[in-house]
Amino acid sequence: MDIVVFGAGAMGSFFGGLLSRRNRVTLVCRKEHADAIRRSGLRITGKTSLIGHPQVATSIAGVKHADLVLVATKAYDTESAARSLRRFANRATWLTLQNGLDNPEVLARTARRVVAGATSHGVTFLRPGEIRHAGIGDTAIGAYAGTDAAEVVRIQALFDEAGVRTRVSADIRRDLWLKVLVNAGINPLAALTRLRNGYLVSTPPLATALASVIAEGAAVARGEGYDISDHEATDLAVKIARRTRENKASMLQDIEHGRRTEIEAITGAILRAAARRGVPAPLNALAYGLIRGLERSTQVT
Repeated sequence: MDIVVFGAGAMGSFFGGLLSRRNRVTLVCRKEHADAIRRSGLRITGKTSLIGHPQVATSIAGVKHADLVLVATKAYDTESAARSLRRFANRATWLTLQNGLDNPEVLARTARRVVAGATSHGVTFLRPGEIRHAGIGDTAIGAYAGTDAAEVVRIQALFDEAGVRTRVSADIRRDLWLKVLVNAGINPLAALTRLRNGYLVSTPPLATALASVIAEGAAVARGEGYDISDHEATDLAVKIARRTRENKASMLQDIEHGRRTEIEAITGAILRAAARRGVPAPLNALAYGLIRGLERSTQVT
């Protein structure tokens, strides 16, 4: 299969590298990353160890064909990604595994066929040409727009063959909400404390804070019509934090590199739903404000 990974940072490179063993994969990524991969291949260390040899490009302009487009940009770049990928809107299936709730809907405004997904693998970008698979997670995908069960199963088989165990979700929107709740607990706390995931659940005061933020978000999810209990969401976050204990959360990586975070797509999504439903969410509002302040302190615009 011809697969394009658009916006291949840590997570996109991880999936693209694994898929490249059996498929024709092109990573569209930054020039430094592309140059390093051309020279020495894509090195994945940690829980997965391999050197992949995907094709690389610094823009979509030279890519001629795609059966599957994996959109792996930050959530705030999804709209611009859709514009860049417009010529594949009718021919390829688009898949998002990004953080946040709104990415599938944004992509579906352009693409005819969209599959939504959620993954909890922990991946860290070490340097151009090298990423670290710091924690094994779960991956779920489901039909979103213009796709049927058969197409989702084909993508599941593709991922399974590549070594990424994947399940077909019966309710992918619920899975997206669960991922947002987990991210809302782990990511802001990791960015604020500069701690790796495992410390957030092994340090009692931080574990309590994480559970409180997630429980508040779960109440918002229930207000939106999703039957997600505080216990289910918190237990999942604890499990993921333990599995990825040596991983730096993506928001922490962004802060360390002076980049804009995805707080708007994660905690911001919870706050917007809370406002719609009249559900109080003061802890999430506090986390949102603190991360916005932290972004400003690192001169992120």
